[in-house]
Amino acid sequence: MDILLIAIIAFFGYCEYFLGTQMIQRPIVMGTLVGLALGDLQKGLIIGASIELVFMGVASIGAAIPPEVTAGGILGTAFAIKSGSGPAVALALALPIATVGLLAKNCIYILIRPALAHKADAYAEEGNARGVEMMHYLSTFVFVTIMTLIVTLSFGLGSGVVKSFLTYVPKVITDGLTIATGLLPAVGFALLARMVMSRKVVPFFFLGFIIAAYLKVPVMGIAALGAIAALIIVGNENKVSKEVVQDDNEF
Repeated sequence: MDILLIAIIAFFGYCEYFLGTQMIQRPIVMGTLVGLALGDLQKGLIIGASIELVFMGVASIGAAIPPEVTAGGILGTAFAIKSGSGPAVALALALPIATVGLLAKNCIYILIRPALAHKADAYAEEGNARGVEMMHYLSTFVFVTIMTLIVTLSFGLGSGVVKSFLTYVPKVITDGLTIATGLLPAVGFALLARMVMSRKVVPFFFLGFIIAAYLKVPVMGIAALGAIAALIIVGNENKVSKEVVQDDNEF
């Protein structure tokens, strides 16, 4: 039953390639669903959030494709829950799993999708728009199906192996992984900050830090303040834009 649920979750996560960028494939979503499926929602949410902190700054830049976060999030969370481990072990598993998932993804991109792309080119030369459209959908369906099968088979074959392996892991390594758990999210935040930081954003970053550190406002309160500030700024910018347009029309 667990294998079937993991298969459904994996298919749902990869369906983003049909639905567009919905962020449903992110580890925080996949981890929560895996926790719900395996009977430990709280641990699934905690582990999913921990893995998300590591991968949140990972983005596809040019021809560089980032690690396969969907497989890493699902299998890392599932193996950790099945083996009774915590976020430290989940992170240690998620990173290599995501890398292996990337290899599988690249194989599909190199071996299967080019053949379908050439077929689409042939349809395009014939003026067959429907054929081009079907090749697009078929390419996506093949990718989603193969990746779902890989995740499902990995879960079915690997949970017991991982559980047995963890019993032989020395405590010093487990402690090291726990320390790494605290460091890796900082790397994720740094990668994300490097992409979004600007002169316009930096003051709000430090404002949020001061509110959290000195006023002890919880994260939800800071998020609410951030949303209100965003609405005020956008509203003022729209107002200024309208006034500029009106002045131009008057001239």
